[in-house]
Amino acid sequence: MEEFSEEYLVEKLAALEKWADEVKPEELKPAPLESYAATAAWVNQFDEVNEALAGAVGDALARGLSWVQVADLLGVSEEAARKKYESRVLAQTA
Repeated sequence: MEEFSEEYLVEKLAALEKWADEVKPEELKPAPLESYAATAAWVNQFDEVNEALAGAVGDALARGLSWVQVADLLGVSEEAARKKYESRVLAQTA
């Protein structure tokens, strides 16, 4: 598997999250069956990246960054960052 920088992955994840928040289900078109395997692989990678990102958020908070600073790095509001990662960070540190 190709290696990507954390910065690249954060950027791509943010773009994917933005798209997922804005997409309208009725605008989606069915995909050919053979594309589902690739989609499943991407979903698995997305989950792995999301968990790694939650770990990075936890590390940033442990090093003294505030939720405002973390949210700024993620390109989202503080509320969005907390909503998405706070419970994961707490679970990882428990």
